[in-house]
Amino acid sequence: MGAHTHRHRVRFGECDPAGIVYFPRYFDWFHQAMETWFDDTLGLPYATCINTWRLGFPTVHTEADYTAPCALGEDLDVELSVGRIGNASVELLYRIVGDGTVRATGRSVVCIVRLLDGGGVAPKRLDGELRAAIEAFEEAP
Repeated sequence: MGAHTHRHRVRFGECDPAGIVYFPRYFDWFHQAMETWFDDTLGLPYATCINTWRLGFPTVHTEADYTAPCALGEDLDVELSVGRIGNASVELLYRIVGDGTVRATGRSVVCIVRLLDGGGVAPKRLDGELRAAIEAFEEAP
């Protein structure tokens, strides 16, 4: 199974008054890892998928388990792997690691949609170049 790592330094604005990362920030980090996965690992820039191919990737389910806090100034690795590839969705698995310790794990399911002219979305089958890139990633050592 392939893995993609997004490096993140915890910022002041991501922390609560105690200096510990506020829990919804983890979901933002998951999405940042997904965007850099498209850009850096799949070789299909996220902006191209949206602006040129007119594809969207809304999250339809997400969850996280927190095992140790993250704090201001820490450098973290947000690791992304693929759990399952569906006909029109992808399950993404996440681990947030700091100083060799898993701080949180998560899972998101994103579906693939076509972005319609004038607004709105329509379901889109996961196929072609995008499916091939995700399958190749999933099969990588």
